Amino acid sequence: MITFDLYVRGSVPKALEGSLVVAASRRNKDRRAFSRWHDSQADLFRIDLKPGKPGRVRAHLLPVDSSGADVGVTNPYGYSTQPNHGINMAGGNVWATNLLFGAPLEIDLKKWRPRRILRYLEPAPEAPQLSGTSHFAWSLDHRYAYFHQSLLESEASGRDVRTRRPILVRLDTRTGRERRWDLIQPSDDADLTTANFHSAFYYEERGRRFVGLLKTGARLESLGAHREVRDHAVHPMPASTIWIVELDEHADALQATTLPGVKRLGAMALSHLDVDASSGDGFVLFANFKQADVAEETHGVNVYGEKPEQVWEHYSGMGVEAINYGTVMRLERRNGHTSLKTFSRPYDPSNTSQGHSWLPINIELDPSKKWLFCSFAGFRPRLLPRHIVKAYPGAAVDPKRIRYVPPLLMRFRADSLEPDTCPDRRNLSYAEPVAMATVGEGAGTYVCTFSPETGLRIYPAEDLTGMVCHAIAPEFMNWQETHFRPDPAHMQFAHA
Repeated sequence: MITFDLYVRGSVPKALEGSLVVAASRRNKDRRAFSRWHDSQADLFRIDLKPGKPGRVRAHLLPVDSSGADVGVTNPYGYSTQPNHGINMAGGNVWATNLLFGAPLEIDLKKWRPRRILRYLEPAPEAPQLSGTSHFAWSLDHRYAYFHQSLLESEASGRDVRTRRPILVRLDTRTGRERRWDLIQPSDDADLTTANFHSAFYYEERGRRFVGLLKTGARLESLGAHREVRDHAVHPMPASTIWIVELDEHADALQATTLPGVKRLGAMALSHLDVDASSGDGFVLFANFKQADVAEETHGVNVYGEKPEQVWEHYSGMGVEAINYGTVMRLERRNGHTSLKTFSRPYDPSNTSQGHSWLPINIELDPSKKWLFCSFAGFRPRLLPRHIVKAYPGAAVDPKRIRYVPPLLMRFRADSLEPDTCPDRRNLSYAEPVAMATVGEGAGTYVCTFSPETGLRIYPAEDLTGMVCHAIAPEFMNWQETHFRPDPAHMQFAHA
């Protein structure tokens, strides 16, 4: 275990006594060394917080053995786990996930050691890799976790990568027992080349139990990395959908249906979510559409004709930029009826108090369910590849008119999805890292943001201009002399 202290300025609030858990990528400093972002090596951080002025913040690093050999699992066709994206937690366990490839890794939170890999399907030569849900669904009592898993068949002549035997898994976090169901795709959304799911949610309605799966719709031309890092033909993604399955203890397979109204939005890369299903009768779902081809990565010549070596912020295989500004959705279902609200806004540099919706990442309700916090990654036009724009004619931004859009943390009113506008702009903070977590309750609620370069920042939830703590350490940024860590996507808090 690698452990180090952070330099703390300000004070650690009492509500934050516990640990923040972050999944991070590790990338080669050599700009010529290509690795796809969803194949990048993973490091997991547990950041322990002790309240006080200044208090103490201490980080524990866990480098992941992607082969799975340390927990007795192997995959002869590639890595077994590569958890550089999502964090799920319950009962002293952490389940860390990737976005497209690999099975979840279970870690003992206190000992900070891996326990096992949650793999329920066996890879085969023609289906050598797995895909699964990055963010699990949770029963109302938080006892059961639900997530999807499927095999990925290699591409064939005239056909892209597609899923094989998608299943839904239920994990009992108290007993460790597991249940699996086969998933039958909806008749109106049966394309298995785009059947991958980023997030899941659970709800109950009139005594019946359901799981919803957010279908990202990523389309993979190949399971392998590009042999040459250059422009290539991109097969465009379809509009995202949500699959709904009713749980049946007596069935071996569950028929999925699509949730009405979502596909008609025509948006793509439906990914992160938060849900309020506490009433036991329907739900209020908050989710985002990235408007980015999440099966691709940034490489090749950009929209201005510049080669990667001419763009200083470029590194090979970094996360792809959006082709246009995204959308945040509020979907409410009560008594069998649904209502839908959306927020979508371009960036106006002359009126920054309005915010924007460029590349939404995290989305999280505060504990009171009064506010919704969203982090937006912004937009760097010089990192948008020419060959990706070509695949989306009429949908992509005009590179001659667009400019840099800064990252943003923004607070919304949860009941209306309207920005919680304040005259002194306490509802937003620009240039924030996208990894985010809300902690506490009532007036003692705080929002934490983190990146290896910027460090940990803590704000009162009601005032995003009033930072109360900043903690940083150079050890976050570098792995020995060969690798660095770009901004991670997610962070979760566990009380002490």
